[in-house]
Amino acid sequence: MKLTYGVPLWLMKKYLADMGATETTANVMTGDGWQASIQKAEPFKIGSLVAGRITVEFSGEPGILTELVEKLHLKTMRGGG
Repeated sequence: MKLTYGVPLWLMKKYLADMGATETTANVMTGDGWQASIQKAEPFKIGSLVAGRITVEFSGEPGILTELVEKLHLKTMRGGG
């Protein structure tokens, strides 16, 4: 499962660590029954506005991933304006 988020790489690592993961190799976080590989993605651009993004590729047990992604979605929701 591959998802893209509008948060910095360091913050995604923190979120995943908060959910029980440890960094096993550079930009790879491993939790109980799952693993996440994090990469910088193409920035989002609208006119002169540029926002960084990352892509996270998850692998693991389907039930665990569903729960993990739901929790991560709540952490990555951002209000603004």
